[in-house]
Amino acid sequence: MELDDNIYNAIVTLAEEGDNFAGKENLSAAISKYEEALNMLSEPKTDWEAATWLYVALGDALMSQKNFNAALDAYENALMSPEGTDNPYIWFCLGEVFYELDNIGKAKEHFLSAYMLDGEDVFEGTDPAYLELISEEIEKGQP
Repeated sequence: MELDDNIYNAIVTLAEEGDNFAGKENLSAAISKYEEALNMLSEPKTDWEAATWLYVALGDALMSQKNFNAALDAYENALMSPEGTDNPYIWFCLGEVFYELDNIGKAKEHFLSAYMLDGEDVFEGTDPAYLELISEEIEKGQP
């Protein structure tokens, strides 16, 4: 579905403001802007393409705050949004959240999904423990 141009432009403006706040590490303000942008989408929000990147941005800010349960909700919504399941970053982020929540089984599942979509590239610059977690499955060639 396509958004009205005025609504889309307002959402983009709010997201950019959120990104600016996140860049300045004012995470509460960033979260507020992302939520405000998401609230401009009619239900179900996950039907809109904009929801995919808005939920990812929200999840990233919540992860930075170490608010793992709320980040999990945001990333799961991103996954259910258009093209979410094709996005290795979303799968990786879900793996990271589950890892932080000590749900290693779920972390492995999601890291493997990210790996299957993007190989080792999605793990670049991250905690080596994440890739190590799935290294045995990768070596076996059976994710």
